[in-house]
Amino acid sequence: MEHIILIEKYISVLLESKIHSLIIKSAPGLGKTTAVLDTVKRMGLVEGRHFMFYTGYMTPLKMYEALLMSRTLENPKLLIFDDLDNLIKNKTSLALLKGALSEARGKRVVSYESNLKSIETKSFDFEGKVIMIINDINISKDLEPLFDRGIFYNVEVDKDLLTKHIETDVLNKYDSVQPKERLAVWIKIKRFVQYPNFSLRMLDKAFQFYKHDKENWYNMFMKIINIKK
Repeated sequence: MEHIILIEKYISVLLESKIHSLIIKSAPGLGKTTAVLDTVKRMGLVEGRHFMFYTGYMTPLKMYEALLMSRTLENPKLLIFDDLDNLIKNKTSLALLKGALSEARGKRVVSYESNLKSIETKSFDFEGKVIMIINDINISKDLEPLFDRGIFYNVEVDKDLLTKHIETDVLNKYDSVQPKERLAVWIKIKRFVQYPNFSLRMLDKAFQFYKHDKENWYNMFMKIINIKK
């Protein structure tokens, strides 16, 4: 898939240049998180040593702590934030990210002024890099400066190429299902690939339902999907 190849190339540029951030945006379930993690590990980076990975809910304070903790890492001191769409809409966390990614007199200063006793370090110079993986969110004027500071890749997937990718690479991963049965499931699901909000997660659900109930799986699948034509 072209977007997987481009993600790998953009990560290489990020780590080998003076660019400090990479933001990858796309509909969910297109494999961008897997592509990012596979790429950095293939480059020899070790989680907890060279990079840290965060996903799910995170407060601005936790983001500040993550940025601060990056100082304990070895180069490239990489932070990967996944599925934190709501966080980057928060004015406090957005200000923290802008500080981490904007140079002023050769430094990128991150500050968190608070009366909380747990915050011993109120300000520091961020020396790492950031990868943010987000889904389909609207890019407001507040977000534009953040997106402009680094590499912003808005993934637009060619549906025909996605279909080919599924047929040549993805279907083989469901090796617990016999090839003929695998093909039968795919034939019923294939038409949904052309719809705007199709994701590989939908395909995965179809196979999970099939393994659970071969007779009723399709009915189960159709009851839970939310396909937008």
